[in-house]
Amino acid sequence: MTTDASRFYKYISADEEIKRWGIYITGAGHIKVDKETEYPLVDDPSHHYFHWSVGRRLTEYQILYVSRGKGIFESEATGFRKVQAGDVFILFPGIWHRFRPYQETGWDEYWVEFNGELIRHYRINDFLNPQNPILRIEIQDKIIENFSSIIELIKEEKPGFQFIAAGHLHLILGLMFAKIKYHPFEGKIIENQIRKAKVMLLENLLNDIPQQEIAQSIGMGYSIYRKRFKEYTGVSPAQYKINLKINKAKDFLTTTNQPLKEIALNLGFDNTDYFCRLFKQKTGYTPTDYRAKNER
Repeated sequence: MTTDASRFYKYISADEEIKRWGIYITGAGHIKVDKETEYPLVDDPSHHYFHWSVGRRLTEYQILYVSRGKGIFESEATGFRKVQAGDVFILFPGIWHRFRPYQETGWDEYWVEFNGELIRHYRINDFLNPQNPILRIEIQDKIIENFSSIIELIKEEKPGFQFIAAGHLHLILGLMFAKIKYHPFEGKIIENQIRKAKVMLLENLLNDIPQQEIAQSIGMGYSIYRKRFKEYTGVSPAQYKINLKINKAKDFLTTTNQPLKEIALNLGFDNTDYFCRLFKQKTGYTPTDYRAKNER
């Protein structure tokens, strides 16, 4: 462990119990690198220290978040990339890399080292991709708060701290990818248009309002409306409305004694059997089983 006014970092071991948790941390730190400062820091442990001329390979994953300054990153998968405040870059096991702040700016960095079955799952499913290791997520207080929480937990190492630290790491990953998903819409007119469309779908849940009419009312062509709506919500407008109906059906099933046929008709389903099949497809339960499961 190294700590002073400008930096803290610590590497820790992970026992078999925390490894079974699916995500575990093996180190974390926060380092302020002033202008004209040698980097990497010369007192890093030998298994993590590297010189710019040779780079390094890790056995674990790392996320490094730059909160101030600028620099450069290079890996065998990407070549040279510029890094600036608000960028996070991900280091992958076995992949050669090197990075450093510019001498004229320095930088402040937060980092965490980790591994686990969940992380390998995210990599297999392309959430973590060595071809795209640098993500632009801007300066986010919540991300810095979660890095700081991990660091405080590692400093004290109280019983069970690894489970809480893993939760903070998971939240960091969630905030990162939520930002990437949301960024194309942030502060743009289209965001307000999609929000209006969602309100119209909710307000007309029990009415058969055509999607074309919604598109026209928010000032978009129908094909563009469907495309942008799915990019924003993850589902098509039609599927979004179906999901709203299923949620409303849950309310009817748990708060009323209405027969299934009446619930289906109230939600615009002419065929009760179709409604029941759709409900089970979306929830994993038949309406009857869902009602019984949630009886008060």
